[in-house]
Amino acid sequence: MENKILKSIANNKIKFLRKLLKNNREENFFVIENYHLVYEALKTNLIEEIYEIENKNEFPNSIKIASSLFHRISNLVNPEGVLALCKKPKNNVIGKKIVFLDNVQDPGNIGTILRNTIAFNFDSVFTNVNIFNDKVVRSSQGAIFKVNVNKINNSYKDLYNLKLKGYKIYLTSLEKNSLNFNLLPYKKGEKVVLVLGNEGQGVSKELYELADEKIYIPIKFESLNVAVASGIFLSYFYTKELENEK
Repeated sequence: MENKILKSIANNKIKFLRKLLKNNREENFFVIENYHLVYEALKTNLIEEIYEIENKNEFPNSIKIASSLFHRISNLVNPEGVLALCKKPKNNVIGKKIVFLDNVQDPGNIGTILRNTIAFNFDSVFTNVNIFNDKVVRSSQGAIFKVNVNKINNSYKDLYNLKLKGYKIYLTSLEKNSLNFNLLPYKKGEKVVLVLGNEGQGVSKELYELADEKIYIPIKFESLNVAVASGIFLSYFYTKELENEK
């Protein structure tokens, strides 16, 4: 790697980093910021280059960027002083347990759901959002490197195809005829899809006819944030699996 300090906004490496940080539509790469994410990425083979602000030397082979320039290109108000250029993981395995995000849009929610997916041992996530958006990457806290992600092209068609493949479709809903999720007769090894809906509108009504069961969380308030709800639903499946092992 280079020893000189990058100082120009016109430098090709800097221009590429800025492009990815501003609007990541690049097919093969994305950028991460902060040391925690870089250390998580180092557990994979995805890092292409590491960049540090000129007064940092956590990684001796990192490419150094002048302080004023680093602050100019970073998306963070108070950057830690590290960036890494990473290859996008080719994790598109489907598996038996799927989280299906029907138009969930908020980057923070998506990042948290990715973490919950890993924490509670689900296999993959289907989404129509670019998960390599800088805010999603940061809120995932490293889950981005571990989770299998599949692109939703058409929610109805994609969910219908999963149903044809033998998956049970559990659709989250606030409708009165929905089932208390604690009563789901789930057993380890079953092929399941948990469908979570948009922050404001919930799951699209057109998907309801595909549901094997509509489920809800019994609470003393109107509704929960979709990321919080995902943790509750996913923990149920995980707990049932642990019970099945006894």
